[in-house]
Amino acid sequence: MVLFIGIFLANLNSVLHLTLNSRKDLVGYCDFLDQSFVKKIVSSVLLKAGHKAYREVYLEVLLISDEEMEYYTRCYGPEPGPTNVLSFPLLSVEENINFPKNVPLPLGSILLGFPYITQEIKEYNFLPEAHMARLLVHGTLHLLEYDHVEQKERHVMETLEANICTHLGYDWRPL
Repeated sequence: MVLFIGIFLANLNSVLHLTLNSRKDLVGYCDFLDQSFVKKIVSSVLLKAGHKAYREVYLEVLLISDEEMEYYTRCYGPEPGPTNVLSFPLLSVEENINFPKNVPLPLGSILLGFPYITQEIKEYNFLPEAHMARLLVHGTLHLLEYDHVEQKERHVMETLEANICTHLGYDWRPL
C-alpha cells in the first residue's frame, strides 16, 4: 500500500488526516495529491450528486500497487488484471438512507492503482492532477451507487463526471 487517506468530512469542512508510508517515491511527482486536493474533489462530488451538506461522511482512499489491484480485480472486479480505480461501497442505498443521522456515514473505500494510473498519464498524455481528479470523482460516484454497466447508467454517470470535473476546472474525457 502506498498511500492511505482517511477522510472524515463533517459538514464538508472538517480536517482530513493523511498518513504516508515508506513508499513515498511512487507518488513523488504527484505532490498535489494531499488532503486538500482529495477533500476538494470529494466535497464537490457529494454536493453535485445531491448529498446533503449537513451529513457527516467517512471514506478512505488507498493508492495501491498493480499486484494489489490485480488481486482486487480478480476477486471483486469486472475483469482480472490491474486497473486505475475500484470502489467498494460499505452500505447499500437503503442502508445509507436508514443510517442514523447523528453518526458519520461510512461511504466505503476507493482504491487507486497508482502504477497503472501513471502509465495512463504517460500513454494518453493526461495532466496528472486532472486525471487523478477524474478518477476520484469516478470512484466517489461509485460509492454513491452510480454505475456505468448499462448504456443509460453510463450516460448519467459520465454526464455527472463531466459536470463535476468542469466545475473543478479540469478537462474531462472518457477513457
